[in-house]
Amino acid sequence: MKKSIIVLSILFAFGASATTQHAPDKAFLDAAAQVGITQANWDTGSNAKLNMQNAYRFTHYLEMKNGPFIHDMGKPQDFDLTKVQGHDIDGPIAMDELLRDRLNTEAVVILKDGQLVNEYYWSGMDKNSTHLQMSITKSFTSMTLQTLVAEGKVDMNALITDYLPELKASPSFSEATVQEVADMRSGVKINFSEGRLWDERMTNVQEWNGPNQYPEMKSILDFAKIVNVRTDYKRGEKYDYQDINTEMLGMVVARVTGSSLAESMEERIWKKVGFEHHARFMSNSTGEAVGSGGLNATARDVALMMDLLINDGKNRNGEQVLQKSFADKLLNGNDEVNLAWSNGKESVMAPNGWYKDQIRTFDIEGHKFLAFVGIHGQVTIGEPSTGIVLQFNGAQDEMQVTRTVALTFLSVVPTLLDAVEMQTQQPIGAYLDDKTGEVVIVGESE
Repeated sequence: MKKSIIVLSILFAFGASATTQHAPDKAFLDAAAQVGITQANWDTGSNAKLNMQNAYRFTHYLEMKNGPFIHDMGKPQDFDLTKVQGHDIDGPIAMDELLRDRLNTEAVVILKDGQLVNEYYWSGMDKNSTHLQMSITKSFTSMTLQTLVAEGKVDMNALITDYLPELKASPSFSEATVQEVADMRSGVKINFSEGRLWDERMTNVQEWNGPNQYPEMKSILDFAKIVNVRTDYKRGEKYDYQDINTEMLGMVVARVTGSSLAESMEERIWKKVGFEHHARFMSNSTGEAVGSGGLNATARDVALMMDLLINDGKNRNGEQVLQKSFADKLLNGNDEVNLAWSNGKESVMAPNGWYKDQIRTFDIEGHKFLAFVGIHGQVTIGEPSTGIVLQFNGAQDEMQVTRTVALTFLSVVPTLLDAVEMQTQQPIGAYLDDKTGEVVIVGESE
């Protein structure tokens, strides 16, 4: 009887068509504890190889269901990663080895124009395996918000307090627009907890590592109210990557729709893109999804989301899910995001780039592409000019280090974009020239 009352309470809180909430997997937690992995330490880099595929089991989570349209990607083409030459600091190396052994990649999916070029899975994964997407989640939260913008329900130039009046007393958010929050230009100042790169009060409210130890904070909004403001840069002038910005976008979605972020994402994104699988969205016990990093989804489905974005916002059934203008604005940037990027630390690696609406745009080695990015090796690349999508899910030991980031974006991505484009233009075959170390594509004329 008690269980029925709890279920009915959840449905009443989120609406009759709510996503299904699940509690942490006790049997899994008990098994994990026997090898020293607990809710408190599951997300440390040393545990990534196991827990990126099982992250949702450590927290509450909401299940998002896919819709009736499921896109058929087709069969893999004759594209062989072993024949593509990558480079590490010690010299040439086959791309499959570079990804699997050097970058701890667990899944690779390559699409062109919505069709499968090839896919690779390691570390026990397959095409049906979900994987923690970390901050790739931010892009999904932003794209959910954009469906409301398209309907005229959210004005990106309005103050965020127009939608979340609780933030009017906030030292940081009180003067920020929704657009500045989406671009990570809100001017928030996070005081890191000792030994961490975040304020532990936020992750406590989200119950990311077990029960909340700050009972005075019932919602992520309670944390946002007390976030400090930067004094070294004016609001809007510096790109500063902070999770709390994304969480506020998720709260705007919830406030405007009257539904939870997970329920809105299910209805507006998950049921419309053509995904093959349901997804799991990590949350706290009250159903607030972790909009900045809690999405557990298959590599194929995340790749398909990027395919939609670079396909003018249309799914492969021809339905407009996102506005074409949204993708265009991401690709073109503007003076505000250019200035903010130049004042941020990522511009050192990629000066020709910017961050807008929770999505990065890069121009590297002649390739201009969009990127969803998450720590520990989660990367989704979409190149509009060629229709190529690259999806990587990883389990890197460290969250985000110079070597792995530079190797991925400055070497692996442009090399693969070149190789895929060459082969799909002349799809007869490819081989690695032992003498030159270059990829040779064998075309019809030969």
